[in-house]
Amino acid sequence: MDNKSILLKFMEEIVIELNLLSEADISKLEKGGYSLSLKVVKDKKQTVNHVEINDEIKNEILSKFKDCKTREEGLQILSNNLKNKKDLTSFAKLLDVSILKQDKVDTIKEKIIEATIGAVLRSNAIQDKTS
Repeated sequence: MDNKSILLKFMEEIVIELNLLSEADISKLEKGGYSLSLKVVKDKKQTVNHVEINDEIKNEILSKFKDCKTREEGLQILSNNLKNKKDLTSFAKLLDVSILKQDKVDTIKEKIIEATIGAVLRSNAIQDKTS
């Protein structure tokens, strides 16, 4: 990149940021006593591939859950299909499993498993069914 295109890119970034200023900020700058400063920050670009959870993926995972005999098998299925916290959170919301923002990945997995496989295993134990 030559210097002209680099400067043009910087100027575009500055114009974008100036357009984001609120009326109150602009008023403060007009009155004086305030100044603008520049800060270099890293872009928030997601590097991990995010899986869009739709009904097809949800049904696929749930059908795999039906074949599970233990909670550990369900955890393995979740680990293989949903790679990060965002995917697990989306899947939990589709299942109406309540999660907290501060829940760790393992906690979210456990809540999903308990709401699906765990419920079936408890029900079968209460009814004295063995599979």
